[in-house]
Amino acid sequence: MLNFNLLKGKSKSQIAMAIAMSLGTICITQAAYAGGPLPYDGISPPPNITVTQLYNIFSSASNYYTVNGNKEGNTNIQTEVPVFRIIHTFNPVHGMAWGVQLIQPYVDFVGSTKIGGAELSNSSGLAEPQLSAFIKPYNNPETDSVLTLAYFISPPTGTYNSNAVLNASTNNWVNNPEIGYTHILFGKPQGKRLDFQIWGDVYYYGKADNYHSGAFTGVKNTDRSEQLLVYLPYYIHPQTAGYVGLAFEKTWGGKQYLTGDLNLPSGKSIAVNPIDTGSRNNFTRVGIDGGTFLTPTVALQAQLSTDVHVRGGLKNDVYFLLQISKVF
Repeated sequence: MLNFNLLKGKSKSQIAMAIAMSLGTICITQAAYAGGPLPYDGISPPPNITVTQLYNIFSSASNYYTVNGNKEGNTNIQTEVPVFRIIHTFNPVHGMAWGVQLIQPYVDFVGSTKIGGAELSNSSGLAEPQLSAFIKPYNNPETDSVLTLAYFISPPTGTYNSNAVLNASTNNWVNNPEIGYTHILFGKPQGKRLDFQIWGDVYYYGKADNYHSGAFTGVKNTDRSEQLLVYLPYYIHPQTAGYVGLAFEKTWGGKQYLTGDLNLPSGKSIAVNPIDTGSRNNFTRVGIDGGTFLTPTVALQAQLSTDVHVRGGLKNDVYFLLQISKVF
């Protein structure tokens, strides 16, 4: 809780700073709870098929880093995020494969949650669904080259508890255009080969209206953030598309700030706009991944990674994804 006695005699800018310090962990979020695209997402799929995927993402953080790089130890945030995903493709349009998909994550906060020793309340539940359409405007099997364009939209329909510090939902609209490109580096397209895959995403966030925390009421604003993913899958068993590889992810942006009013015990409201919460979507992650088709219609993928640089957010010691897919 904010101590109003500390605000006596302070200017509005000093009040804003005090509130920002008190709310610094209120707006912690994670963009893309469902995880980014994986190597099999770059493949140009056959028409008129349905792919269902079940996967789980486990993450564990023991440190929080401020925007200035200060480390808050004695931190424990662990999440299990089971995800259901369904993809359907249609007849090609002018030779271009295309389809639609739905991704629905569920966020479960595991055990006690704290940052810098301070216990934080949490609310598990459904995150926003991700509705998407994609198209493959370029596909050259001779060079294993595929260009993917996709668009995701997430309505604010997830589980949100305004009294909880950590939420499964961001409680706002999110629009996410995405582009991906795959190209063979060396080897044979149908044989052993090393592929280079690069994905770029931009996230545009709507405002979260009617936001309140303690004596503050207003709007939570989030600046756009960008994401870059690079994969180097080496296909060691072409018959089953079995691969192992390296993964790199970099995100930046996502500054969060509050605009609104502070309601004093006297009943007076003070405008304190804007309030920087200190929350960002700024991290660098590296890892290894692998996958294979277990049968002609069942595939398995996994990724194990860790954060190596974070500003304005949690530093995950472990990020582990396990995914199984079924083609119909």
